Amino acid sequence: MRGDRTLVVYGELDIATAPELVELLERLRRHGHAVTVDLAEVTFMDSTGLTTLMDAHLLAQRNGWTFTVTRPSPAVKRVFELAGVYGVLDEG
Repeated sequence: MRGDRTLVVYGELDIATAPELVELLERLRRHGHAVTVDLAEVTFMDSTGLTTLMDAHLLAQRNGWTFTVTRPSPAVKRVFELAGVYGVLDEG
């Protein structure tokens, strides 16, 4: 086992909270952990949250890091749909 991690995000993923997620994702990536981000309990997400997820997704594509987004809440699905990334980020 590589030490895969599932991060369950609760509440708001926005300009106030996204930096903490960025820091955690970077630390896990540096240590080689595959990461799944569970968004089922996210009640609000702004463009900063979306950017955080997209940056991680693109980084994973470039360097082979395993990064997955799963179970987007209705609020997250709405942002994904508006941004045109619903099929790109949502993996399950």
